[in-house]
Amino acid sequence: MNRGWLIGTVLLVTTASAVILPKLAELEPSLQRQQGVVETFSGANTILDNDNLVDILNGIPFTLSIDSVDFEQSVLSLDLKVTGNNHEPQELYQNMAQAISFAFQDTENVDQLLLRIVAEDKWLDTRRLLLAGDIRRMEWSLQLQQKLEASGNDPLPDALKKGFRIRESELWKRQFIYP
Repeated sequence: MNRGWLIGTVLLVTTASAVILPKLAELEPSLQRQQGVVETFSGANTILDNDNLVDILNGIPFTLSIDSVDFEQSVLSLDLKVTGNNHEPQELYQNMAQAISFAFQDTENVDQLLLRIVAEDKWLDTRRLLLAGDIRRMEWSLQLQQKLEASGNDPLPDALKKGFRIRESELWKRQFIYP
């Protein structure tokens, strides 16, 4: 066999591998989710229940206050409260990302997070919904969570809203996105 041909073939295979393998690695998480396989993290050792729910959530450094919380049949419902006018969308997105991280990276038994951001008007004694998300472990991905964290004060991309089932109220759009 010609030695030059052999070296050329090895170089071609090596180059093709360097290009193709990263593309295949990107496909793997979505294939796992389709087959029902969920990535676990070594830190996910908390088993959430009604006895430790309040203590654990108090340890999360939210900048918003917790308005209400419930845990039933692997579904964590969490309302975070906005008071005052000095909040930016970025702060709210960060709080949402912290809640999502806790639910799916730090616990083993939360399969669904029902997350709401609620505005409270102390003068009128009213509460209004700003954002709501229905995030599910089987559809959660670290990439989506990182996009949420990096959203800044910009409107959320449609792919992120679809992936985390985030709904924006008219008040949210008027107050924060299109003032």
